[in-house]
Amino acid sequence: MIDDGAVRVDGLVVEHHTASGPLRALDRVALTVGSGTLVGVMGPSGCGKSTLLGVLAGLATPTSGTVTIGSTEITSLSEPDRTAFRKDAIGVVYQVDNLLPFLTVAENVRLQLALCGDDDDAQRRTDDLLERLGLGALGGRLPDELSGGQRQRAAVARAIVHRPALILADEPTGALDESNARAVIALLADAHRDLGATVVIVTHDPSVAESMQRVLTLRDGALVDDSEAGA
Repeated sequence: MIDDGAVRVDGLVVEHHTASGPLRALDRVALTVGSGTLVGVMGPSGCGKSTLLGVLAGLATPTSGTVTIGSTEITSLSEPDRTAFRKDAIGVVYQVDNLLPFLTVAENVRLQLALCGDDDDAQRRTDDLLERLGLGALGGRLPDELSGGQRQRAAVARAIVHRPALILADEPTGALDESNARAVIALLADAHRDLGATVVIVTHDPSVAESMQRVLTLRDGALVDDSEAGA
């Protein structure tokens, strides 16, 4: 576990090899995000937003450049070490909730604690968190018995139960109606406030971006704007 969710990205390049030659998904991206900042990432489809988030999460490695989270340069870690770091220090929320269908909601959340080796009072911590997220009566249900909004709230619970320093969310409201979308963004903002976590949210929704402290805009793999929200 780390206490510092600061992010530093230096000269990040990601290239994919295609039949017609290399395709650059990220083009020398450089940025610094202070610990405890709420950040939105915007840009047109295919501009590199999800690629950036994947590299920040340690799910992918860049062609060149570095990513440092806290004091750990994750791009220099081996894959097993990146996995171990992500498990303890990062929470990830996807557009598709990715809940395990054969586990109950509570079991999906407790599994994250078990993976971190943080089983102390896991039942109470899980129950308390689900209650705060409006899922207190649904912990014993399977994911298929929940609505889309409820499933995404459960995914947020799983992403934050181990109190990560960095929370990454990739279009977490893309499959939700407006009401549920607002609720999920509010949950992530609450996690930012309550945990002091750095939160980075990829979104197409201007109303989501307006609620961020800072907005990064990508185009053709390059960072073209970095501004305070509402500025």
